Amino acid sequence: MQKQNPLSWPSMKYLLLYIFVVVCSTTLAQQKLEYRLTVGDSFSVKQEASQVITQDINGVDQIIQNDLMGIMQFSVLDKSADYYTLSMSFKRLKMLMTSPSLGELLNADTDSKDLSDTTSNLFKGILNIPVTIIMNTSGKIKSVTGGDKIIENMFVSAEITDPEVIEASRDQMEKQFGSAALSNSIEQMTYFYPKANAASNKEWRNSYTGALTADNIWTLSNNAESKPSISGSSKTIMSSIDDTMVMTLSGSQQTTVLLDPNTGLFNSIIVKGENTGSTLFKAQNISIPTRITSSIIYKITQ
Repeated sequence: MQKQNPLSWPSMKYLLLYIFVVVCSTTLAQQKLEYRLTVGDSFSVKQEASQVITQDINGVDQIIQNDLMGIMQFSVLDKSADYYTLSMSFKRLKMLMTSPSLGELLNADTDSKDLSDTTSNLFKGILNIPVTIIMNTSGKIKSVTGGDKIIENMFVSAEITDPEVIEASRDQMEKQFGSAALSNSIEQMTYFYPKANAASNKEWRNSYTGALTADNIWTLSNNAESKPSISGSSKTIMSSIDDTMVMTLSGSQQTTVLLDPNTGLFNSIIVKGENTGSTLFKAQNISIPTRITSSIIYKITQ
């Protein structure tokens, strides 16, 4: 089975939805939930994600399994009364896409030593390119800058110089790595704190938009000093529209945040979700029932 051109993967938009995240610290003193960071803080996060895409094609399920491992480095650059300035850069990315019926569709690793591996070379371009994040104390993202530098470096890393190929690919790359896309993706994993104090087992709500839109209900499940945690239940909509397809899925997502009361950082974040709906392929005018189930774990590694 011939591997797909890395610049035109239709499944990439599903997988990379989960690739971008920022991780910050919290303090639970007196049950106050907010980000309380110190300039100079630095930490790494390991992400492991699994996603299964099932499409019903004429009564036969076509399944695609996506597996991702990523390592990200964060540092706190500045803070004010209401906002933090953070820097985030990717240190490693490993992606595997397989299908029982289609075989191996993608196998990329930024640690690959194979200089002829165009796919891995493309993703090597995201490494060590910092983006700047401005976030308020509740986790709402005000802005992300630097996504354009990531896109340019990906082309350079893969030695893609053809202007027509670059121009044809840039819009899709912007949807995944542009500053606006990064902002939406990052906020999905930062914006789970209330604007005011929250008592144990009391609920608060927020929402975010983007490729994944979610209406969230959060609960401080355990505010004991030893094992504080936050639980989230969300109604979600996954959507993607481009020149070839329109995907609209709806479903739910469950999130558990386990916090370290000594450092204020989380020990882990666990997210599980399922969305169902249809994918319309414009050229064929065919609508295919689609289901996406996902599981993702983030852990502080240093």
